[in-house]
Parts: sequence; structure tokens; C-alpha cells
Amino acid sequence: MTNTPTQTQTDPVEEFRTGISEIRKGVESQNKDVTDLKSALKSVQDENAKLLTQFDKIRRELLTYPSIHSSIHPCVRRPGFVSDLAARHLAAAFILGNAKSGRLDILHEHVRDKLFTEARSILGLETRAALTTTDIPLPTQFYSEIRELISEFGVARRDMFPFPIGMGTAKPPRFKTRPAFGSIAMSASIAEKSPQIDFASLESHKIGGIVRVPREIDEQSIVPMGQFLARYGAVEFARAEDTWAFLADGTATYESVKGITKIATDNARNVQLAATKTKPSDATMQDLRNMRLKVNPAALSRGAKYYLHSTWESRLRDFNTDADPFVFVPNRPSTRDAIGGPTLDGYPVVWTDVLQAYDTNAQAAKYIAVFGLLEYWWFGEHGQPRLDYSSDVYFTTDELAARFLEEIDFDYQDLGATASLQTAAS
Repeated sequence: MTNTPTQTQTDPVEEFRTGISEIRKGVESQNKDVTDLKSALKSVQDENAKLLTQFDKIRRELLTYPSIHSSIHPCVRRPGFVSDLAARHLAAAFILGNAKSGRLDILHEHVRDKLFTEARSILGLETRAALTTTDIPLPTQFYSEIRELISEFGVARRDMFPFPIGMGTAKPPRFKTRPAFGSIAMSASIAEKSPQIDFASLESHKIGGIVRVPREIDEQSIVPMGQFLARYGAVEFARAEDTWAFLADGTATYESVKGITKIATDNARNVQLAATKTKPSDATMQDLRNMRLKVNPAALSRGAKYYLHSTWESRLRDFNTDADPFVFVPNRPSTRDAIGGPTLDGYPVVWTDVLQAYDTNAQAAKYIAVFGLLEYWWFGEHGQPRLDYSSDVYFTTDELAARFLEEIDFDYQDLGATASLQTAAS
């Protein structure tokens, strides 16, 4: 008898239900995918809307606040100025920084509201009620404009070699004894030449000051106010930097820092006028030439310059003679750069008013001039210039205050880079 295998019979109703369930799951999965897609699309649309809003705001600002000179874009920094955008940011931060103490409440309510609204709009604080000092930092790109502006008004920052100072003391290297190459005979052994390295020392020394601004301001004065703050701060930073760079004498006044003239004096690179010649007018052209004998000869061919007070221009003209009419050539440069400017014996002349002015009266032991290559001096800087605000320091005169601070230091890379000229001590 033959056994026939039993075949399982499939229920058509159950099979239909299973198919319907699978279809339902597929539809639900597709609905979920569509929902997720809609959510993602909504997120993209919201983000695009925010970007468009920000773009429109920037565009309106650029159209609403043109440069002082209509031919110049507000993002462009003109010589001697910061850009109008930087100026507006400086002024807005200054206004809100002083507003915290209520010192601007005396302004007419309408003027004060417009001023605050404008300042908050510039800083992106339209929807914020509270304000702290951390809300209004100066953007990095504006710090670079401040640095460039200081370089235009000063000499040290422009001509010296920049070096960042971190925490503590920075030790940039400098040559102490250079390797002396020489001839080598055929098949002879080559002697090792090892340079001796010394190290400069750069540490933070704080300098700065306070700029006064009258409290009688309005919303139309934001750009001029910002330009005033930036220019005034840059001019005073430049003056302080140049004073330390050229005249720091190692005393407590300069926190033991030694500048160019002191280093030159301590290392036999200073030319001092003969006894009794205490007047700046006693200096001759030969004295100015003698400084060139004190520097490394390589500096003469690499762009060395004379540095003098601007009042010496009229005296330098007197050094021209019929035999040599071009000792001093008083070219007037279109910029503050020495290139294309006045020259003395063929070397560029840079005016810096921290050195001794021309005078026919006695000015004992004063430094008249510097000659050399300042790029072989370190200009150390910790961080970046700071700008803080106070409405209390000038309470009695009803003025607002902006405090500028920076941390800098100086040291030489090569002793032979610079020399100085000094009047007699007595």
C-alpha cells in the first residue's frame, strides 16, 4: 500500500488578511517617511528664512548708514580712520556700556530711546533686556583695524618685528655668535660650525589711558563718535608705544624695560656730542653720519633709516651746500611710509615726535636721533588692545569715559641693528 504525503491547505481568507496587513504597514511606513521629509523641509525653510532676515538686516544697515564720504564703502578702512562699521560698533558698545549706570538718563526721552535702539540694533541686542560686559566684545576684525590705525600714527608697531606674548615670559631667539664659514682644502675634513644662540625676554607691561567723551550725544553721532574713540585711542597708543620703544631707560618708570637708546648707550653704540655741546642745535651732519659707523654694516644695505623729531626738518635743510645740494631731500610722501619720503644722505627719514625736538637751548643728555633697522627689534604684544567703559570716573565734569589698555614689551634681536645720537651731559 503506497503512502501519499499530506499537503497543507492555505486558507485564502487568512492569506488575504496577511496581504492587507503588509500593505497597511507599507503605507504607514511611507506616511512616516513623508512626515519626516515634511519636518526636514520645514526646518530648512525656517533656517533659510532666518538667513534671509539677517541678510536683509545687513543690507539695510549698509544702505542706511553710508560712509562719511559717500564714495567710500562703509566696510572699507580709509587711511587715518577705521571703517564706519567698526566705528559704529565702538560707539554702540560705548553707549550701552555707560547706559548701565543710568548716566544717560538726563537725555531727552525721545533722543535716549532712539540712541539706545540704534546701539542695540548695531550690536544685535534688539530682543535682550539685560546687558553685561560680556555681551559687547569687539569683533576680531575690528581689533585688526585698531592695530593698523596705531601703525599709521606710530613708528614702533609699524617698523619692529611683531612677536606674540603668551602666558608668562616669551623667549624669542637671537644670534649671540654667528657661525664663521671659511675655505676648506681639497679632501680636508669639514669642521662643524655651531652658532651660539641667545634669547630675548618679552613679558607683558600694561600701558593705556582714558578717553573723555561729552554726554551730549544723539543717534546721529554714532559714526563720528566711534571714529573719535578709535583715532584718539590709536594716537595715544602710538605715542606710548614709541616712547617706550625709543626712550625706555630701564628704570621703574618703564618697569625695567630698556628701549633702543638705552640699549645703544649700554653697548657702545651711542654717539654723544662733545662736552659743553648740550644744545640740539650743536649737532652737525658729521655727528649724524657717525651713527652709521655704530651699526652692523649689513643694516646699511637692508633699509636702515634715520628717526628724528619732525622739528628737525628745517635744520636738516641747512646741511645742504653748493658742493652737495642733496644731503637732505625733503620729499613729501603721499602716505606715512618712509619710502618716497624725505632722505638724509640717501637714507629714509622717519619723523617720530618722542625724540628730542630741535632746540637752540640747552637740553642735556637728550636723545636727538636714532639710526638703524628696527625690524631687528622684537615688538611683543600679549592679546589685543582692550576697550572698557565707565560713567563714574568723570562724574564732576559730566563726561563719559572709554579706557584703552594693551600689554606690550620690546627687546632687540641684534645689538648692531640700531645706534643713537645724544647731546652732551654738561
